[in-house]
Amino acid sequence: MFAIVNYRRKVAVLTALALVASVLVAAPVSAADDPKADYPATFSACEGVPSSGFTDVPAGHANAGDIDCIAYYGITKGTSATTYSPLNSVTREHMALFLTRLAGRVGIEMAADPADSGFTDTGDLSANSQTAINQLADLGITKGTSTTTYSPEDSVERGHMALFVARLMDLMDPMAEDSDTVFGYTPEDVVDVDDTDDTDDVDDSKTVKSPFTDLGSVTKTAYDAITALWELGVASGISDTAYAPSALITRAAMAEFMTGVLDHSNARPAGVSIQASKTWAFDSFDATVAVSYRDDNFAPMVDVSIKTFHSGNDGAEDGVGSFTDDGGCEMAADCAWSDDESLTDDSGNIYVSGGVTDGKMNTYYAWMGDEDNTDFDVDKSDHASATLSSTTDATKLKVASSISSNSTTMNTVDIDATTSVTYTVQLVDGSGADVAKSGVEISVAVVEGGSARYPGPAPFKTDDEGQATYTTDGPKSTKGAIDDARVDTVTFTSDVDGSGAVGDADTGETSENTINWSDDDAALTSAKGSAPSYAVMNSKDEVTIRATVTLYDQYGNTAGKGNTVEIDIGEGDATRRTVSSRGVASWRDTVAVGGSGDPGEDITITYSNMQDSDGTAINGAPTVDNSTVTAVRHAPDDSSAAAADIDAVYGDDNRFRIDGLLYTYDSGDLFVDGTGDGAVVDMAKFQTLIGVNLDTIANEANIQIVSYDDDGDSIFRVVTAAS
Repeated sequence: MFAIVNYRRKVAVLTALALVASVLVAAPVSAADDPKADYPATFSACEGVPSSGFTDVPAGHANAGDIDCIAYYGITKGTSATTYSPLNSVTREHMALFLTRLAGRVGIEMAADPADSGFTDTGDLSANSQTAINQLADLGITKGTSTTTYSPEDSVERGHMALFVARLMDLMDPMAEDSDTVFGYTPEDVVDVDDTDDTDDVDDSKTVKSPFTDLGSVTKTAYDAITALWELGVASGISDTAYAPSALITRAAMAEFMTGVLDHSNARPAGVSIQASKTWAFDSFDATVAVSYRDDNFAPMVDVSIKTFHSGNDGAEDGVGSFTDDGGCEMAADCAWSDDESLTDDSGNIYVSGGVTDGKMNTYYAWMGDEDNTDFDVDKSDHASATLSSTTDATKLKVASSISSNSTTMNTVDIDATTSVTYTVQLVDGSGADVAKSGVEISVAVVEGGSARYPGPAPFKTDDEGQATYTTDGPKSTKGAIDDARVDTVTFTSDVDGSGAVGDADTGETSENTINWSDDDAALTSAKGSAPSYAVMNSKDEVTIRATVTLYDQYGNTAGKGNTVEIDIGEGDATRRTVSSRGVASWRDTVAVGGSGDPGEDITITYSNMQDSDGTAINGAPTVDNSTVTAVRHAPDDSSAAAADIDAVYGDDNRFRIDGLLYTYDSGDLFVDGTGDGAVVDMAKFQTLIGVNLDTIANEANIQIVSYDDDGDSIFRVVTAAS
């Protein structure tokens, strides 16, 4: 049985100049502006390894994964059978043991019986420690603290550790498919790229920068080593801008360095493992899928046949057809293999071109298989898998403001009561669903009473929720005087879809919003009736409904205290209700459902005859639209139903209605996207398919109730999505 792993984390100079530069002290430095590590490893050697079980390394420890990893690969045995001592410093003796074990795991050849290094202070050490120190000296990784001493009991400084690790990495061969396709790097590869030829494979954006401001006292060689390891993602600082080269390195930090080296190397867990160069992104994307096979000692297994296939995806290469609803694959009628003759290369790897289309998921599998490829069962067969998942990208802006939605006449705002208006800008996709995409720049322009604000507001970027806020100030209020009205426009513009055509108004990348600042006296201008969308019938075929009416002034503030209004629920007697200080009048009544008592009947609520506190009809009183409440019954448990159009969606309640029956869903149910490849989707995707995120629904979704259990697990299959 093999492991199932899912996955997480030049210029040449003259020799003489190099010798001189290595002893020069680096000039004081300042942190680079927003530096980025340009040489990260593509794949991880550590994702999915088991816990080390060290009691002093809880799961929440910042380096728990790193420590688990080096324990898995046998690089550390801990300070005891149950402890690792992550805060302890690393002695030079232990550093030699760690580094030589690491060297063995990353494919660096070492002499089993190296020549004596001539250190006079290592004779009392264990045979293993003496061998490790001599091996490091033989490899040129260390020369000791003098020509005759190694100082094994001294603790290692962080600056020296960078030198040791950089020298070791330059001796290893990083993971690569061929000379042109590499998935790992060494410090020698870390160079500024001046090539501007867009036709080659060179990443012209790579620039070597350091985020650390405390490297002014280190040698040029140490500066280069620290910077290179940071660019490789191997070494981090003690803060965003401090590396602390003179501080002693802890065992926790050393583990982080070593896992970074493993990631760049060809080291991979025992058994068959699979991972993708990218597992998630917005919109469609391509990825390299790497399948690796290692024996129990982590040595590459060469020329071994491994079956590679994937679950199928529109636009992806070598789709395997359809899998069964439970994730299985009915061999071989429904599955086509990417390559029946795939053999691991000299490094024990197979590389497959992968990808996923917009809004889809595509799972890649690696299986030792059988001769006829007929016995694969995703629930029973030993296999490894990696899933590529795409989120539909944002295409437009959705803007909401702090102005009351009940204000009239061009978003009216009371100068005396409101000093500013806050806008919330949200990225949304084509269906109107929110898109949680950070870093999208949005520009804003403000025109105040016909004149552009100068200087204009600075652009801002969306947060992790795909959202940003902007607040604009209104004119100053002069108490007791009538202030001049002013009309402002606030326009948001963004290249949401990344096309380079910034602010496409036709696709919603531009949003213009108006504010009408006013000092007019408040007046009753509008009213709204409110009642639930549906009411559940009782055993007597009755429904109980509470209806309210709210009165507003032109600014959207509640108004009309002491006035009265008649509320009639169904065909009962109208009841006159008094408007409260919150501008609300309400009435609750139980009425019989007419006709046969079947669900689906609409109950009409009317609001009329508005009067003042003296009982006099109010001339010009705002009219109130009727409300409609649908009488429903809960769908029966343990039921099913053929595909039918949804009559109404109640997204806030996680419910929908078909033929007067009310269905409830939650995240524990099974949702099948029958509009595409029949994949199982999460509840958020299901809600998108049935139109929960749509402002208006022109065409209702068609859905099959495969099985329904109000308190248990239900299965819903969407046949046609709402639009």
